[in-house]
Amino acid sequence: MNIGFIGFGEAAFNIAQGLYGEGVRGIKAHDAMQDHEVMGKLVHKRAEESHVTLVEDSKDLVDWADVVFAAVPSTFTLGVCDEIKGHLKKNQLYVDVSASTPATKVAIWDRIKESGVLFADAAMLGSLPKKKHQVPITASGNGAKAFQETMAPYHMDITLAGEKAGSASAIKLVRSIFMKGIASLMIEMLEGAHFYGVSKEVIASLGKSLDGTPFESHLNRLVTGTGIHAKRRGHELEGSIDLLKDAGVEPYMAEAAKKSHEMLVPYNFAEKFVDAAPTTWEQIVDPLLEGKKNK
Repeated sequence: MNIGFIGFGEAAFNIAQGLYGEGVRGIKAHDAMQDHEVMGKLVHKRAEESHVTLVEDSKDLVDWADVVFAAVPSTFTLGVCDEIKGHLKKNQLYVDVSASTPATKVAIWDRIKESGVLFADAAMLGSLPKKKHQVPITASGNGAKAFQETMAPYHMDITLAGEKAGSASAIKLVRSIFMKGIASLMIEMLEGAHFYGVSKEVIASLGKSLDGTPFESHLNRLVTGTGIHAKRRGHELEGSIDLLKDAGVEPYMAEAAKKSHEMLVPYNFAEKFVDAAPTTWEQIVDPLLEGKKNK
Protein backbone atom coordinates (compact mmCIF):
# COMPACT_ATOMS: atom_id res chain seq x y z
CA MET A 1 0.00 0.00 0.00
CA ASN A 2 1.34 3.41 -1.00
CA ILE A 3 0.87 6.14 1.61
CA GLY A 4 1.55 9.77 0.81
CA PHE A 5 1.42 12.95 2.89
CA ILE A 6 0.79 16.42 1.52
CA GLY A 7 2.28 18.61 4.19
CA PHE A 8 4.94 17.21 6.48
CA GLY A 9 4.55 19.09 9.73
CA GLU A 10 4.05 17.66 13.20
CA ALA A 11 0.93 15.63 12.36
CA ALA A 12 2.32 13.92 9.26
CA PHE A 13 5.70 13.37 10.88
CA ASN A 14 4.26 11.61 13.93
CA ILE A 15 1.79 9.50 11.96
CA ALA A 16 4.49 8.48 9.47
CA GLN A 17 6.90 7.65 12.26
CA GLY A 18 4.28 5.46 13.93
CA LEU A 19 3.38 3.69 10.68
CA TYR A 20 7.04 2.95 10.01
CA GLY A 21 7.14 1.31 13.43
CA GLU A 22 4.24 -0.88 12.28
CA GLY A 23 6.29 -2.06 9.32
CA VAL A 24 5.02 0.30 6.63
CA ARG A 25 7.77 1.11 4.14
CA GLY A 26 8.08 3.45 1.20
CA ILE A 27 6.03 6.34 2.60
CA LYS A 28 6.37 9.53 0.56
CA ALA A 29 5.59 13.18 1.28
CA HIS A 30 5.56 16.60 -0.27
CA ASP A 31 5.75 19.81 1.76
CA ALA A 32 5.56 23.29 0.27
CA MET A 33 8.38 24.37 2.60
CA GLN A 34 10.78 21.51 1.87
CA ASP A 35 13.06 23.70 -0.27
CA HIS A 36 12.82 26.74 2.00
CA GLU A 37 16.23 27.97 3.15
CA VAL A 38 15.32 27.81 6.83
CA MET A 39 12.19 25.69 7.35
CA GLY A 40 13.28 23.15 4.76
CA LYS A 41 15.93 21.89 7.16
CA LEU A 42 13.24 20.82 9.64
CA VAL A 43 11.19 19.12 6.91
CA HIS A 44 14.20 17.12 5.72
CA LYS A 45 15.20 16.25 9.29
CA ARG A 46 11.71 14.92 10.02
CA ALA A 47 11.66 12.97 6.77
CA GLU A 48 14.97 11.34 7.58
CA GLU A 49 13.91 10.42 11.11
CA SER A 50 10.65 8.84 9.91
CA HIS A 51 12.18 7.14 6.83
CA VAL A 52 9.99 9.14 4.46
CA THR A 53 10.96 10.06 0.90
CA LEU A 54 10.27 13.66 -0.09
CA VAL A 55 8.99 14.26 -3.62
CA GLU A 56 8.98 17.51 -5.55
CA ASP A 57 5.39 17.59 -6.79
CA SER A 58 2.16 16.99 -4.86
CA LYS A 59 0.36 15.90 -8.03
CA ASP A 60 2.94 13.18 -8.69
CA LEU A 61 2.47 12.06 -5.10
CA VAL A 62 -1.28 11.76 -5.59
CA ASP A 63 -0.81 9.80 -8.83
CA TRP A 64 1.32 7.30 -6.90
CA ALA A 65 -0.51 6.97 -3.57
CA ASP A 66 -3.34 4.67 -2.55
CA VAL A 67 -3.92 6.74 0.60
CA VAL A 68 -3.34 10.49 0.54
CA PHE A 69 -3.18 12.38 3.84
CA ALA A 70 -3.74 16.14 3.52
CA ALA A 71 -1.93 17.38 6.61
CA VAL A 72 -1.56 21.10 6.03
CA PRO A 73 -2.64 24.10 8.13
CA SER A 74 -6.36 24.79 7.85
CA THR A 75 -5.78 27.96 5.81
CA PHE A 76 -4.18 25.91 3.03
CA THR A 77 -6.42 22.86 2.87
CA LEU A 78 -8.75 24.21 0.15
CA GLY A 79 -5.76 25.29 -1.92
CA VAL A 80 -4.26 21.81 -1.68
CA CYS A 81 -7.57 20.31 -2.74
CA ASP A 82 -7.73 22.56 -5.81
CA GLU A 83 -4.14 21.73 -6.68
CA ILE A 84 -4.54 17.96 -6.70
CA LYS A 85 -8.24 17.34 -7.36
CA GLY A 86 -7.67 16.57 -11.01
CA HIS A 87 -5.38 13.70 -10.01
CA LEU A 88 -7.67 12.01 -7.51
CA LYS A 89 -9.18 8.76 -8.72
CA LYS A 90 -11.98 6.36 -7.97
CA ASN A 91 -11.66 4.40 -4.71
CA GLN A 92 -8.49 6.23 -3.70
CA LEU A 93 -8.52 7.36 -0.06
CA TYR A 94 -8.19 11.09 0.51
CA VAL A 95 -7.87 11.82 4.24
CA ASP A 96 -7.93 15.43 5.39
CA VAL A 97 -6.56 15.69 8.94
CA SER A 98 -6.43 19.49 8.99
CA ALA A 99 -8.21 21.45 11.72
CA SER A 100 -10.50 23.08 9.18
CA THR A 101 -14.12 24.01 9.82
CA PRO A 102 -17.00 21.71 8.90
CA ALA A 103 -17.93 24.12 6.12
CA THR A 104 -14.45 23.80 4.63
CA LYS A 105 -14.61 20.01 4.73
CA VAL A 106 -17.98 20.12 2.96
CA ALA A 107 -16.50 22.46 0.35
CA ILE A 108 -13.62 20.03 -0.22
CA TRP A 109 -16.04 17.15 -0.70
CA ASP A 110 -18.12 19.17 -3.16
CA ARG A 111 -15.01 19.82 -5.24
CA ILE A 112 -13.78 16.22 -5.38
CA LYS A 113 -16.84 13.96 -5.21
CA GLU A 114 -17.15 13.64 -9.00
CA SER A 115 -13.76 11.88 -9.03
CA GLY A 116 -15.16 8.86 -7.17
CA VAL A 117 -12.55 9.31 -4.45
CA LEU A 118 -13.22 8.09 -0.91
CA PHE A 119 -13.02 11.14 1.33
CA ALA A 120 -12.44 11.03 5.08
CA ASP A 121 -12.80 14.12 7.22
CA ALA A 122 -10.43 13.04 10.00
CA ALA A 123 -10.24 14.90 13.31
CA MET A 124 -7.34 14.09 15.62
CA LEU A 125 -8.36 14.28 19.28
CA GLY A 126 -5.22 13.67 21.28
CA SER A 127 -1.47 14.13 21.63
CA LEU A 128 0.41 13.31 18.45
CA PRO A 129 3.92 13.24 19.97
CA LYS A 130 2.67 10.81 22.60
CA LYS A 131 0.35 8.61 20.54
CA LYS A 132 1.79 9.08 17.02
CA HIS A 133 -0.29 7.08 14.49
CA GLN A 134 -2.46 5.77 17.34
CA VAL A 135 -3.76 9.22 18.23
CA PRO A 136 -7.56 8.94 18.55
CA ILE A 137 -9.16 9.98 15.26
CA THR A 138 -12.83 10.60 14.61
CA ALA A 139 -13.67 10.23 10.92
CA SER A 140 -16.69 11.04 8.79
CA GLY A 141 -17.39 11.14 5.08
CA ASN A 142 -18.05 8.57 2.38
CA GLY A 143 -14.55 7.15 2.89
CA ALA A 144 -14.52 7.05 6.70
CA LYS A 145 -15.33 3.34 6.93
CA ALA A 146 -12.77 2.45 4.26
CA PHE A 147 -10.19 4.56 6.10
CA GLN A 148 -10.90 2.70 9.34
CA GLU A 149 -10.69 -0.71 7.67
CA THR A 150 -7.58 0.14 5.65
CA MET A 151 -5.61 1.38 8.66
CA ALA A 152 -6.86 -1.21 11.18
CA PRO A 153 -3.92 -3.59 10.50
CA TYR A 154 -1.60 -0.77 11.58
CA HIS A 155 -3.48 -0.25 14.85
CA MET A 156 -4.76 3.24 14.14
CA ASP A 157 -7.51 4.29 16.56
CA ILE A 158 -10.34 5.46 14.27
CA THR A 159 -13.93 6.06 15.41
CA LEU A 160 -16.68 6.64 12.86
CA ALA A 161 -18.99 9.67 12.92
CA GLY A 162 -21.20 9.02 9.91
CA GLU A 163 -20.92 9.62 6.18
CA LYS A 164 -21.31 13.39 6.22
CA ALA A 165 -18.14 15.37 5.54
CA GLY A 166 -17.69 17.94 8.30
CA SER A 167 -19.16 15.95 11.17
CA ALA A 168 -15.77 14.85 12.49
CA SER A 169 -14.38 18.38 12.31
CA ALA A 170 -17.46 19.68 14.11
CA ILE A 171 -16.76 17.26 16.96
CA LYS A 172 -13.13 18.41 17.18
CA LEU A 173 -13.80 22.14 17.07
CA VAL A 174 -16.78 22.11 19.43
CA ARG A 175 -14.79 19.91 21.83
CA SER A 176 -11.99 22.48 21.67
CA ILE A 177 -14.32 25.15 23.06
CA PHE A 178 -14.49 23.12 26.26
CA MET A 179 -10.91 21.82 26.41
CA LYS A 180 -9.23 25.14 25.66
CA GLY A 181 -11.83 27.06 27.61
CA ILE A 182 -11.56 24.99 30.76
CA ALA A 183 -7.76 25.15 30.65
CA SER A 184 -7.94 28.95 30.41
CA LEU A 185 -10.50 29.01 33.21
CA MET A 186 -8.23 26.86 35.39
CA ILE A 187 -5.30 29.22 34.87
CA GLU A 188 -7.35 32.28 35.79
CA MET A 189 -8.83 30.55 38.82
CA LEU A 190 -5.41 29.37 40.03
CA GLU A 191 -3.87 32.81 39.60
CA GLY A 192 -6.49 34.27 41.90
CA ALA A 193 -6.37 31.39 44.39
CA HIS A 194 -2.57 31.41 44.58
CA PHE A 195 -2.42 35.18 45.05
CA TYR A 196 -4.73 34.95 48.05
CA GLY A 197 -2.95 31.89 49.44
CA VAL A 198 -5.99 29.61 49.22
CA SER A 199 -5.10 27.38 46.24
CA LYS A 200 -5.05 24.13 48.25
CA GLU A 201 -8.41 24.86 49.80
CA VAL A 202 -10.00 25.88 46.49
CA ILE A 203 -8.69 22.79 44.70
CA ALA A 204 -9.92 20.51 47.49
CA SER A 205 -13.33 22.17 47.48
CA LEU A 206 -13.71 21.85 43.71
CA GLY A 207 -12.61 18.23 43.93
CA LYS A 208 -15.44 17.50 46.34
CA SER A 209 -17.90 19.05 43.90
CA LEU A 210 -16.61 17.37 40.76
CA ASP A 211 -14.70 14.17 41.48
CA GLY A 212 -16.32 10.80 40.89
CA THR A 213 -19.39 12.10 39.08
CA PRO A 214 -20.17 11.17 35.44
CA PHE A 215 -19.49 14.06 33.07
CA GLU A 216 -23.06 14.23 31.75
CA SER A 217 -24.35 14.56 35.30
CA HIS A 218 -22.16 17.64 35.65
CA LEU A 219 -23.55 19.00 32.38
CA ASN A 220 -27.14 18.52 33.49
CA ARG A 221 -26.57 20.02 36.94
CA LEU A 222 -24.42 22.98 35.94
CA VAL A 223 -26.27 23.98 32.78
CA THR A 224 -29.76 23.77 34.26
CA GLY A 225 -28.65 25.53 37.42
CA THR A 226 -27.05 28.31 35.40
CA GLY A 227 -30.20 28.75 33.33
CA ILE A 228 -32.39 29.07 36.40
CA HIS A 229 -30.03 31.29 38.43
CA ALA A 230 -28.36 33.24 35.61
CA LYS A 231 -29.21 36.70 36.95
CA ARG A 232 -28.02 36.12 40.51
CA ARG A 233 -24.90 34.23 39.48
CA GLY A 234 -24.02 36.91 36.94
CA HIS A 235 -24.07 39.49 39.74
CA GLU A 236 -21.94 37.20 41.91
CA LEU A 237 -19.31 37.09 39.19
CA GLU A 238 -18.87 40.84 39.56
CA GLY A 239 -17.26 40.12 42.92
CA SER A 240 -15.01 37.50 41.36
CA ILE A 241 -13.97 40.00 38.70
CA ASP A 242 -13.14 42.64 41.32
CA LEU A 243 -11.18 40.07 43.34
CA LEU A 244 -9.03 39.15 40.34
CA LYS A 245 -8.43 42.77 39.42
CA ASP A 246 -7.28 43.45 42.99
CA ALA A 247 -4.77 40.61 42.53
CA GLY A 248 -3.50 42.10 39.27
CA VAL A 249 -5.06 39.30 37.22
CA GLU A 250 -6.90 40.12 33.99
CA PRO A 251 -10.36 38.50 34.45
CA TYR A 252 -10.85 37.43 30.83
CA MET A 253 -12.74 34.23 31.61
CA ALA A 254 -14.72 35.65 34.52
CA GLU A 255 -15.88 38.58 32.40
CA ALA A 256 -16.84 36.22 29.58
CA ALA A 257 -18.77 34.07 32.07
CA LYS A 258 -20.59 37.15 33.34
CA LYS A 259 -21.62 38.08 29.78
CA SER A 260 -22.74 34.51 29.16
CA HIS A 261 -24.94 34.60 32.27
CA GLU A 262 -26.39 37.97 31.23
CA MET A 263 -27.24 36.51 27.83
CA LEU A 264 -29.41 33.89 29.56
CA VAL A 265 -31.44 36.33 31.66
CA PRO A 266 -34.01 37.34 28.96
CA TYR A 267 -35.05 33.71 28.55
CA ASN A 268 -36.66 33.79 32.03
CA PHE A 269 -35.86 30.16 32.75
CA ALA A 270 -36.66 30.62 36.44
CA GLU A 271 -40.26 31.53 35.60
CA LYS A 272 -40.62 28.89 32.88
CA PHE A 273 -39.54 26.14 35.24
CA VAL A 274 -41.24 27.41 38.39
CA ASP A 275 -43.45 24.30 38.66
CA ALA A 276 -40.78 21.70 37.82
CA ALA A 277 -37.05 22.29 37.70
CA PRO A 278 -35.24 21.29 34.49
CA THR A 279 -33.24 18.08 34.69
CA THR A 280 -31.35 17.93 31.39
CA TRP A 281 -29.07 20.38 29.60
CA GLU A 282 -31.23 20.19 26.44
CA GLN A 283 -34.02 22.03 28.29
CA ILE A 284 -31.74 25.07 28.43
CA VAL A 285 -29.77 24.75 25.20
CA ASP A 286 -32.72 24.02 22.88
CA PRO A 287 -34.45 27.36 23.64
CA LEU A 288 -31.12 29.19 23.14
CA LEU A 289 -30.67 27.73 19.67
CA GLU A 290 -34.31 28.38 18.82
CA GLY A 291 -33.98 31.97 19.96
CA LYS A 292 -30.90 32.54 17.81
CA LYS A 293 -32.59 30.93 14.81
CA ASN A 294 -35.53 33.32 15.10
CA LYS A 295 -33.41 36.47 15.29
